[in-house]
Amino acid sequence: MSTDHDDTTTGKPSFRDTVTAGLVQKALEPVLRAVRDEVASARREIGDRVNGAKTGLVLTGVAVAFALTTLVLLAGFVVVLLALVLPLWAATGITLVVFGVVTAVLAVVGIAGIRRGVPPVPSDTIHEVQERVANR
Repeated sequence: MSTDHDDTTTGKPSFRDTVTAGLVQKALEPVLRAVRDEVASARREIGDRVNGAKTGLVLTGVAVAFALTTLVLLAGFVVVLLALVLPLWAATGITLVVFGVVTAVLAVVGIAGIRRGVPPVPSDTIHEVQERVANR
């Protein structure tokens, strides 16, 4: 009595098993090659995007530095203008209060926006899916 799957005396696969494995490998080879090509393409694209993001972050950092310098010069300009009609201490105090109020308002609005976005969960979509599932 012989088996089709392997030769029990030698432990080697049968001819049919060898042919089947070869056919499966040949059938899967184009799929595996396509998957490898897509993964390589995705890696290249991600690398390109990361390099672009790095450049963007550096330029944004430089822009923030220039914006802060501009803001300091604006504050000095406002103080000088107000000092034409008020004592220097009053001009400086008024400018400080105005800039402080603007900073506080921007901080409150910014923190509220961050709280709305954290954690980044698509709650509207989740709610809609739950409604669809409940209605079925």
